[in-house]
Amino acid sequence: MKNVSLGPLEQEIISCVWKKKVCTARDIFECLGQDREIAYNTVQTVMTRLVDKGLLNRKLQGKTHTYKPAVKKKNVLSSLVSQTMGGFTDQFGEDALIALVDGLDEISEETRQKLINKLQKK
Repeated sequence: MKNVSLGPLEQEIISCVWKKKVCTARDIFECLGQDREIAYNTVQTVMTRLVDKGLLNRKLQGKTHTYKPAVKKKNVLSSLVSQTMGGFTDQFGEDALIALVDGLDEISEETRQKLINKLQKK
């Protein structure tokens, strides 16, 4: 997957779409409306940008567009984390990775084992 950049509102919107699987802009407006004040037109505009970025698919059904994810959540998260960590390691070297690991004190043993297994495969 190519590098993606998502602003905070784009992240919230695509998270709602992943939860709903297939939805309209109205569905997402209602999903977001519980947590923030936002204009319906803003939701439509951001969803169009996500379509343009290749992250959502849009289909016209009657007079309404329906949206569904064009990419898996895991792929987007991997891309975002890779970009972020790449920036940190470019700037701070291995100290950035050590700081990340130091911050993992509160993870479960199961998650810790998954990380160890992943690192051993490389």
